[in-house]
Amino acid sequence: MYATGSKAQRTYIESVGATFIDRDDIVEAYVARHTAGRGFDLVYDTVGGTVLDTSFTAVRRFGHVVSALGWGTHALAPLSFRAATYSGVFTLLPLLSGEGRAHHGEILAEATRLAEAGKLVSLLDARRFTLQTVADAYALIRDRDAKGTLIVGP
Repeated sequence: MYATGSKAQRTYIESVGATFIDRDDIVEAYVARHTAGRGFDLVYDTVGGTVLDTSFTAVRRFGHVVSALGWGTHALAPLSFRAATYSGVFTLLPLLSGEGRAHHGEILAEATRLAEAGKLVSLLDARRFTLQTVADAYALIRDRDAKGTLIVGP
């Protein structure tokens, strides 16, 4: 298992058993280094935008890219050239419309089971934000200075 992140996240990434890849490395270089240039079987993107574009160039022939944040404008040619596939995980529509809610409930129940078994580990930023300080949280995300998931609450 491999994971990209900032240099500050290296210790955490390695503590969960993944091989660290610096997010500032050139994708072709780390694909060559870790897969002999073949690409990764499965790439899971949690950032979207240009990171999703990079994921399309990091996947192997007949591989698969999954994104939780498939926003932006993307060129799908890198996937086509590899005969790779892409799927997005979009949960907002079932929550708003009720359509597919039971299926998404099954997915969330499985995620809960994995989390309770200790198989899902979230990296949480120690700082907490309120609605009054949410702009500070946004600034951390914008500047790529968040140290994990940010919590906004009462």
